[in-house]
Amino acid sequence: MMGGISSCTGSIDASDDSSGTSSDTASQEEVTATAGTEGSSSGRVLTIPEGLEMCVFTPSRGTVSGFNAPLFHFRGVLRFQSQVLPLPNEPGVEDDAWLQFTLQTRSGDEIPSGEGQGSVRVEADSVPSSVYFLDEAMGWETAVYTDNPSAPTVRGDRVMIQVAYPAGSTDFSLAPIVELDKELRHRIIGFIPAVDSVPEVFRAEVTPCSRTDLRVDRLDVTLSEGVASFHTRPAFWGLLDGFTVLAKGEVDGISFEVDSYWDLEYSTGDFAGRAYGVRPMLAVRFGAEAGEPCILVVEWDNTAEDAYLARLLDCDQNELKQLTVESIDVVPGGGEARW
Repeated sequence: MMGGISSCTGSIDASDDSSGTSSDTASQEEVTATAGTEGSSSGRVLTIPEGLEMCVFTPSRGTVSGFNAPLFHFRGVLRFQSQVLPLPNEPGVEDDAWLQFTLQTRSGDEIPSGEGQGSVRVEADSVPSSVYFLDEAMGWETAVYTDNPSAPTVRGDRVMIQVAYPAGSTDFSLAPIVELDKELRHRIIGFIPAVDSVPEVFRAEVTPCSRTDLRVDRLDVTLSEGVASFHTRPAFWGLLDGFTVLAKGEVDGISFEVDSYWDLEYSTGDFAGRAYGVRPMLAVRFGAEAGEPCILVVEWDNTAEDAYLARLLDCDQNELKQLTVESIDVVPGGGEARW
């Protein structure tokens, strides 16, 4: 679990979250008791397991809002309370429901779900992956939760959940989440709060925080001013977008080794496919002193073919120094699976 904000020397600070406490049990009972009952069956449920945590990843830089966002903006851990929501017995019927969650931000703030009026439904002949891959969906059903069925889009306001099971299943559980992720059977959309440069709440995909089963690649960067390596893996369904899970090296006399989710950045430069490994932008934050080198950025140079740019920034993300990239070597499978 990602139970807290971790330091630059640790990616995951395991600690107990609030799931499973007596207050959570009361919340679960209240949600179950107050969920809509028209068309529902006690035999069909959407189960949110204890300790479910999902991490936001950075979208394509081609995304309009994402392009202008500061580095490390798309960082947040979405935590759900353990809950069981009755589902309608028949596809196409919508019932009232409400899920409790919190979003942990980089600052340490915990943004709660509060109270509202969401809904659950079951969609026949549907799987979440059909959104991207047009997979055969016949014989599957997808349980869908949205926190506001009256929102302008089907994604609700802040949270939407989809999880697919064979038609006729009674328990649409989000566990084990890694197995569902491998089989492209879930999709969860969360959110990132607004900041000055991105004045609107951004709807962000979330994914299991840890996938140590995936291949981790390594990008070795040789600079005139030193060397750095970035260890990267896919983020979404093990196929798309990406995470940097470790960065280490020595640049301009500064040594660093960082595997904190909060202080590593990865985004693809591919607008259409959002694919992992296409023209990446990589960044690591290793310092905290005002006015001193704090962040190393290495990114594709879109003005030249097969070329990269590098620079050092201060902690306010102002450029301090441009660096000279001598070479970039990609080592497939050569990285460390930190998380």
